[in-house]
Amino acid sequence: MRVGRGARNDPAPQRPGLALVGALLAACAHGSGSGDPGSGIRFVSDDFPGALARARAEGKPLFVDAWAPWCHSCVSMKSYVFPDGVLSPVTRRYVWLEVDTEKPVNRAFLEQFPADALPMLLVIDPRTGQAVRRWMGSATAVELAARLRSTALALTPGAPGTPAQAALARASAADAEGAHAEATAAFREALAASEPRSLDHGQAVEGLVQRLAQDGDPPGCVQLARDELGHVAPGTSLATLVATGLSCALELPETDPRRTAALGALEGRVAALARDPSVVLMADDRSSLFETEEGARRARGDLAGARDTAVRWTAFLEAQAARAETPEGRAVFDAHRLSAYLALGEPERAIPMLHQSARDSPKDYNPPARLALAYLALRDPWHALEEARRATALVYGPRTLRVLLIRAEAEARIGDSHAARVTLARAEKLVNELAAPQRTASMHAAIAAKRKALFEPSTASRTLPP
Repeated sequence: MRVGRGARNDPAPQRPGLALVGALLAACAHGSGSGDPGSGIRFVSDDFPGALARARAEGKPLFVDAWAPWCHSCVSMKSYVFPDGVLSPVTRRYVWLEVDTEKPVNRAFLEQFPADALPMLLVIDPRTGQAVRRWMGSATAVELAARLRSTALALTPGAPGTPAQAALARASAADAEGAHAEATAAFREALAASEPRSLDHGQAVEGLVQRLAQDGDPPGCVQLARDELGHVAPGTSLATLVATGLSCALELPETDPRRTAALGALEGRVAALARDPSVVLMADDRSSLFETEEGARRARGDLAGARDTAVRWTAFLEAQAARAETPEGRAVFDAHRLSAYLALGEPERAIPMLHQSARDSPKDYNPPARLALAYLALRDPWHALEEARRATALVYGPRTLRVLLIRAEAEARIGDSHAARVTLARAEKLVNELAAPQRTASMHAAIAAKRKALFEPSTASRTLPP
């Protein structure tokens, strides 16, 4: 599930129970258990031309997982979905490729298939090289298996397709090429041609609500969410619909009557889905529902309600992390746990888990980068700078900008304004040197905003953790 407008998901000081509830949530989170033989999927890594050539030679569609190491939804898919034995029946029907979107070697792939958000899951027809399905965000193993069975059948020569599937293929191809207006029109066509609560209908709704949010159409996004509430089967597509719709509602002016009506209709549905163990979701996506609910309550000024949600969110995440069978599986929840602790005003609770992750994965830049954020929230800039320097030595690709902004914040807080200015200049140089598919206008805006916050007297005294 992806919520909001092209979000790149990481904590940014920017998500109880009966034994039965706990058991159900554990089943949601952990995909393949110790007795599960696994999916047997073997990914080709960072070689799009080679994987496409293999798909053509074998006459199979190419499945692509476009991801990044900082994307908690991406690593959740890697830990809990792709290894799941539920996918084993479709394993041999596809060639599988994983693309680290931060690596320069994947520049040509990103030029052809720009990623608005991550994870970006594609199915590419090797005969044409075009994307015939494009999903922004995650899915449970059961949902992904159903989507892949349907897509493989639609691509089988001579197989009868449906108008909805044909429209979804056009929407995916247009979206993958950045033709957003065409994608929106095709998603609407798929919506009209599909049966409510069907697989195709859920995918059309999910794709359309994300497209409207990313294209800056909060009224359209909100209206779609309200219109389709009863037409999408419970699962990831419904969770994406209500959470994205709620986020769009918060972007409407406070005087807009549609805002109040939408908040009333959608906030309760987000909360209900977050707490309903009968709706099977990835634990990471359930956490995103808690996060969206907490943010909505805070935006409405309901601080007591926001804190209550944050308490529930924290308890859920800690239970999921405790059930993880591997260090990688536990670290999946680090980003959301940090966000939840920050929402509670208790960043110190993140320190032990992040140090453990740093010990478990010494080459991963995420634990020190997140530690730097936690220390900044604790008003301990010296430790924040130490961790930011460690992250700087490990990070690569566009995510380096995020780390440099954290580092500049720490340098300014210890009083070394010269070092902070040098770091921001380094950040500008980085952005200017990024390949076009990895560079966005918001990057320069982020640097300008950080420089203003740190060095303009009217704002510097109010600087908060990034």
